[in-house]
Amino acid sequence: MFKNQTIWRQVSPPLCSHPNKSIIYFLARQTCIEPILMHGLFEQGINKEERVWSFLYPSINDLHNPFLLNDMKKSVFRIIQAMKRNETILIFGDYDLDGISSSTLMHQCLKYFGANVSFRLPLRHEGYGISPKAIEEISNLGVSLIITVDNGSSAHEAMRMAKEKGIDVIVTDHHEILGEFPNCYAFINPKRFDNTYPYTNLSGAGVAFKLVQALFQATSNLSWEKHFHDYIEMATLGTIADLMPLEGENRVICSLGLCKMNNDPSRVLKKLFGLLNLSYVDSTKIGFQIAPIFNSVGRIDDPNKATKLLTNTDTSEEELKELMAINRKRQSLTTEQYQQAEQDILKNGWDNEKIIVVHGEFHNGIIGIIAARVAENFHKPTIVISQSGTGSARTVQGSNFSIINPIKQCSQYLKKYGGHQGAAGLSIDLEKIDLFRKAVQLAIMNDSEIKPMIQYTNQFDLMKFPVELFKDLVALEPFGIGNPKPIFHCPPTQQLSNFELFGNNKEHVKLTINKKKLLAFSKGHHFKKQWTTLEFLYTPNCWKEKNFLINDLRIF
Repeated sequence: MFKNQTIWRQVSPPLCSHPNKSIIYFLARQTCIEPILMHGLFEQGINKEERVWSFLYPSINDLHNPFLLNDMKKSVFRIIQAMKRNETILIFGDYDLDGISSSTLMHQCLKYFGANVSFRLPLRHEGYGISPKAIEEISNLGVSLIITVDNGSSAHEAMRMAKEKGIDVIVTDHHEILGEFPNCYAFINPKRFDNTYPYTNLSGAGVAFKLVQALFQATSNLSWEKHFHDYIEMATLGTIADLMPLEGENRVICSLGLCKMNNDPSRVLKKLFGLLNLSYVDSTKIGFQIAPIFNSVGRIDDPNKATKLLTNTDTSEEELKELMAINRKRQSLTTEQYQQAEQDILKNGWDNEKIIVVHGEFHNGIIGIIAARVAENFHKPTIVISQSGTGSARTVQGSNFSIINPIKQCSQYLKKYGGHQGAAGLSIDLEKIDLFRKAVQLAIMNDSEIKPMIQYTNQFDLMKFPVELFKDLVALEPFGIGNPKPIFHCPPTQQLSNFELFGNNKEHVKLTINKKKLLAFSKGHHFKKQWTTLEFLYTPNCWKEKNFLINDLRIF
């Protein structure tokens, strides 16, 4: 059904003929890392000994001074003033895990300092970010200071109403700023055009974490070095779940956070890890097992439930099981509605267009997942629009195509929109969808064909892969955008022992090649026809089980 259009490209000359082969081998010896892995680090620009050591062993001392963020000093002063006056403070978050985790750590910090503080996260149908309606309701609670986390940069009407109500608002956010700065008491966002902070890719939880750091550092009798462990886990969850680049300060945060989770997790997370049978937590486990549980609550239920559980040290296993049940419901709903989207696309011939725009009775909370799945399977940027006119867009993973650009060019058909290169959201009147569909095709008419690309470091026959390499891979965690897991090319082989299709629709595959176990997610359609030879790109997946993940494959 789906054509394999993915381009495979070696990221650099192979190690055996690399012009800096001697330097790579020297760095490998100095830091006790296998040369084939050092080759990958070298190509990421980690090409000097001090950089390698800093990459492998980040510490709290590598965190930047939080007061380099614009308006940080002003924000800390106002929060301390509010606490001294016993003012009512409200944290306003977002419904995804980045918003949930940033709300949790901000609430935890202010409670520690004795503040009169509560939190509120919007339900999905209320829309993203703080709104005038929310301000109206909050004003009736006697709140005099609002701290937004992971939202607020474009909430101009809400800021105007807050001023009318006499409420100060400190906006902490990390999203792109579309237009003027919000007219609020203080605006902390490393994406500001006048930014003075050395790292701009923090998550919403990362920005909230910096505010917590500043509050502790402003209090001379409290040690930040002692207390940062209480907040690092939430900052890590938000950063990984929101697909932030895992380099620079984000790598420091997530390395320290994963260390905490694996050695001394908080009570709530320890119970959750037990329910998930996780003996070891890495970025992959967070991205594919932990984050979906919390994101699902925000997608089809109430994200305040998740925040309440995370802020409560006495959360029970039964309460966590309820969250897991919500995630299973979301998974079932996603499978059902994706199948409907796929049928509509093929029936209407939308798969022949450069950008797929599909509209139907989809749940607002999962249109982003459906768009991502369509983009992955059809290899085309995708916009999925629900019956309420809410849309979610995703680009093709591995391509440099920016989905926000054509949306912006067609903004005359939209009520509102926002996002970045990889993902975007929009709102549209239903009667304008056909016009919008035609307009976005015209917007990219002159663009070259969009093809995903997977880069690999070396050709490395899976049959020769030494299990000792798994130990070195642990040192390179966390993996993600900016620090991808090393990908290797296995040349054509006929040594497949057996394979087994699994999943509700047999969409995934378990393979065994020369006693080595591999998983190929969403690749089941390849195995439903006759073939004899298999060629693939793979990456070591889990060091505990010593298995591998197939990134892409070709069969003959």
